[in-house]
This record gives sequence, C-alpha cells and structure tokens, in this order.
Amino acid sequence: MDCRMVVMVPSPHGGYEPRKIRRIWIIVIIDVRSRAVLGYHISLRRECSALDVLITIKNALSKWAPRTLTFCEDGYAEGAALPSAHSEVYLSACWNEFSVDGALANVCPRVEEPLLHIVGAKVIKPQDPTSYSSRRSKDDRPFIESFFRVLASGTMHRLSPSTGSSHEDKKGRDPEKIAAEVQFQLDYAEELLDVTIANYNATPHTGLGYRSPLAQMDFLSSKTKNRIRHADPELVKRMAGSRKVCTLLGGEYTGKRPYFNFENAKYTSEWLVQRPDLLGKKLWLQLDDETDARWATVSDSNGLIYGTVHVQPPWHRSPHTLYMRQAIRALATKRLLFLTGNRDPVQALIEYAEIHANKKLPVHPAYLQARRIMMTSTQALDEMKEPNFSVPDVMGEINRQAMPEELTKVSGASKKTKGTSPPPEPKPKSASQSAPLPKMRMAKTW
Repeated sequence: MDCRMVVMVPSPHGGYEPRKIRRIWIIVIIDVRSRAVLGYHISLRRECSALDVLITIKNALSKWAPRTLTFCEDGYAEGAALPSAHSEVYLSACWNEFSVDGALANVCPRVEEPLLHIVGAKVIKPQDPTSYSSRRSKDDRPFIESFFRVLASGTMHRLSPSTGSSHEDKKGRDPEKIAAEVQFQLDYAEELLDVTIANYNATPHTGLGYRSPLAQMDFLSSKTKNRIRHADPELVKRMAGSRKVCTLLGGEYTGKRPYFNFENAKYTSEWLVQRPDLLGKKLWLQLDDETDARWATVSDSNGLIYGTVHVQPPWHRSPHTLYMRQAIRALATKRLLFLTGNRDPVQALIEYAEIHANKKLPVHPAYLQARRIMMTSTQALDEMKEPNFSVPDVMGEINRQAMPEELTKVSGASKKTKGTSPPPEPKPKSASQSAPLPKMRMAKTW
C-alpha cells in the first residue's frame, strides 16, 4: 500500500514513541463474475510469502466478522460484509479455478497442493504457455487491477502520509515525517481497509447493472444453489499450518524422553513415553494454528493421528509463529538477544524492539506480528471469561444452605454486631477417632 504509517511503542522514559514501519502488503481474492471480495490478508513482512497466500485463502473460506472501530461509530454501510458473513451459503464455498500472477509465492507447491485437495481448485498461472492467463498485454488482469485502483484512490491516496503511485505524487512532501507527526498508526490502516472492502461489496457496481457485488452473487447463486461446493472446516482450519516429516528421537537407550526436532525446537509429550514402537520412525508434524506454534499434531503417512505434542522451553510460554521464532533465533545468533530457559523469547523480542537505540530503522516485522498475536490472544481470553460474579458470595450462599439453621443465625448475628461469636461446641469424637496411634518403630538394619 502506498502509505507510510507508524506504531506507538512504549518508551522507557514514560509514554509512547512513534516508530515507522515498512510498507504493508494486502492480498485480495475476488470473484470475477460477481466482483465480490471473498477474503483478504494484510502482510507485515518485507515481501509476501506462500504463507500469506494460504492465510488469504483461509480467510476467504472462514467467516468474516466486523471490527470494533475506533475512528468512528458507523463506518460500515448498511449490508456491508464479506460473502462468508452475508449468508451461510457462502461460508466455506469453494471455487474451480484460481488465477494468479507470476509471483513465486502464488505458484509454489505449498499453495497448489492445499488448493487442489481442500478447495478443489486448479491454479491458473502465467508460467503455463497454454493458459489464458499468460501475459499478452498490460491489461490481462482487469478486474483485480481495477479493484486495487479503486481501493488505493479511495483510501490511502487521500491521506496525508500517502506516497502516491509515483515519485511525482509526493510534490515535495515527506510522508514519513508526516506519518510521525499525525501519528497515523497501523491499527487505523487495518480498520480503514476492512471498512472499505466491506462497503465495496455492498456498493452498486457500474459493471453489474448497478447491482452490488453481494446482490449479484445472490442472483447467480439462486440459480445454482445446489452446485456450490463447501470445504471441510477442519481442513480449512489447518491449511495454513506448517507440515513436515520428522524422526522420533530419544528413548531409554539415549537417556532422553522421546522428542521431535521441528523448526529449531523440541516437541514432546507424555504419551510418547508409552510408545517405544515409534522410536526411529518418520512421522508427520503439523501445526493446527499458524499463529500458535506451541502445539503440533502427530500423524503417519496414512493420515492416522496419534496425538499432540508441545514445544519445550523456552518456547512454551507465549503464542508465536514460526516466522517469529526464526527472527528471534537470527537475532540471538547476532548476539542481539540472549535466550535462556527461564526467559520468554517473545517477551525478549518485544523488549528488544521497544528499547532498541536505533530509532531511524523501521520496526522488525516479527515485532508487529507479536503485537498482533498478543492482542488476538488477549481478546480470545476475554471472550472466554464468564460474566462477572462474586465468588465468595456464591460460595457463602452454598455454605449457608448446607449449614444448620442455628449456625446460620449465629453467623448472621456476628455480621450484624461485627464481633466474634463463640464457636459451637465440638461434637464428641468416636472411639475409633480418639484411639491413640501406636508408637513409631525404627526399621531394622541387617
């Protein structure tokens, strides 16, 4: 995106300091017939990777939810949504062809295989000379290019920190300086893009007879409702997770608990100790959630799942991605971070990015991912919490119901007088309880 933005980093002297970041990338999946945006993903890396493409596909197959806006209260227009939230019919709806440009992140086997097995779509790439998507002119991809032009002209190009589409658009301005002065943060850009894309799906389109993309999709699906294929939700949930063949090491002959070496970390579990028959075998390890690399699923080549394993210290404390783990290890190799068994590597990365002396360089993308994951996990924990209630009052009510009436009156009187009432007389102990224990005897030594 042609815009400069900052993140507010806590300062060691108090308050917050603006730190500039690199330009963000946005990946969009659009339906050609209805012009509807199925899903999108904002990448914070320097370059887009195959994982970013898989996350975009996963978002297109998952249910979309509107964000909690901070810049206004009514940013979403009436009926604004992505197809997965517009109707249950479009949730996990598959497509037959997936046309991409010639970037290696789009045409690599890591993207083609999940698309074929989970979505059932064939990748149409320009590298194939017999494909209709091979580059013949500068306007071979008119729909997605037109959408990006509308997206840029309606959002980022209208902001003061915008860099424009060419060097002439700056007109003597310094976008980085303006972004630091106005403190245009990454969170604002994410909210702005989400609102703009959702409103685009509900806006009448000139190429559709002034129907909105969602209305056009409803019109087309009403004729072919029974022909819509849906992907398996469990496979969609795991499609962006890394998968690798690993050998089970350790065992009683080595004096170590059985473990796997997976992405520069050790994974183990209690059930591996009870399966010595798996030692030395090659098994598949896959992350169920690409944003939390602390857990992995173990299966064989036939798809039989044995169980889950967890990562060993020091990576077991905070949720993180494999990209964050690689970045942390790279900083540790350069002696910029010092990892120990008692220190959280994610917290060490956050402290390094926030206290680093060189404030002219952009913030590390792994730090931005750590902030996003921490925020997401915190929100998930808040949603899992039960409604607020007073635990002592509830337990006191239960105890009052279980106590005799006399004791309840005594406790009530003590609360009123704020004094200490004499404890009730203890009941006489039974003979078995009052019998003294025999004397202790020392063990004999031979």
